[in-house]
Amino acid sequence: MEIPKDVLCGDVLLRLTGNHEAIIENYKGLHLYTSEEVVIACKKMTLRLCGDNLHVHYFSGCDMKVTGNIHTITYSMNGEICC
Repeated sequence: MEIPKDVLCGDVLLRLTGNHEAIIENYKGLHLYTSEEVVIACKKMTLRLCGDNLHVHYFSGCDMKVTGNIHTITYSMNGEICC
């Protein structure tokens, strides 16, 4: 039985449905949440979603769902400034 790499390494797992829905797994918390920007702390990086009418539909200890018009997704390593 093979252990998935995201579980083994604690990496963030991002699943997109078009540009209207993102499900994020293995996150640590929210840094910023506005209708134009959602910044999510992950174990090894920071994930930034930019767009219009962004809404955190739900979040739990396992995953988070962000909906709206997602225009860009940016990753930055922890300690770097997310542009």
